[in-house]
Amino acid sequence: MKKRYSIKATTYDRRGRIISVAYNDYAKTHPIQLEYARKADQEYRQVLHAEVLAIIRARGKPIHKIKIERYDSRGNPKDACPCPICSIAIKEAKIKFIEYTMG
Repeated sequence: MKKRYSIKATTYDRRGRIISVAYNDYAKTHPIQLEYARKADQEYRQVLHAEVLAIIRARGKPIHKIKIERYDSRGNPKDACPCPICSIAIKEAKIKFIEYTMG
């Protein structure tokens, strides 16, 4: 079985101040998550993604950058490129810069 690592998403304003922080939540979902999953034709992926939750938690504040991080148990960076669902959410939130770990 492939091990899953939690993803953390942090949103920032234009001055680099943190607006919101969120992690994947494998036990919950949200109507907005379902909306983006439908747009990506991936309705079966309803667990709450960190990027979507961080955008929700920003409560409409303009987000300049989103940083997406994923690390293994030893602290090594792992790939955290946004999935199609999160890519749609990021685009619709008009986020200009995306930064993510690669491993």
